[in-house]
Amino acid sequence: MNAAARLVHQGVLSRHLVLAHFLNRRQIAVLVLALGVLLSAVSIIYVTHVTRILHAAYQRNLSEQDHLHVQRGQLLLERSTWMMQARIQQIAENKLGMIIPDHKSVVIIHE
Repeated sequence: MNAAARLVHQGVLSRHLVLAHFLNRRQIAVLVLALGVLLSAVSIIYVTHVTRILHAAYQRNLSEQDHLHVQRGQLLLERSTWMMQARIQQIAENKLGMIIPDHKSVVIIHE
């Protein structure tokens, strides 16, 4: 069997001729470019989708941060209310039976 017959028999030459027959270099270049454009379009759609999801999560986190900031302010206000001197004195007098000593019963010790 000669070399050409062997190539045809192996199918190498026939596959090459089929590709060369249907697609020339310009058509292959156009096909590659079209696939590149399609891939880039799908990539843009995907990145846009992910960006929207991340932006929505960011907005939710900002809203939660604002809510927690307001809640912290309310808790600080409540803590300052609970720690007022008049309230502590009232609890000491009413519940614990403590009194404020008069000036005569206060003893100052100097070292």
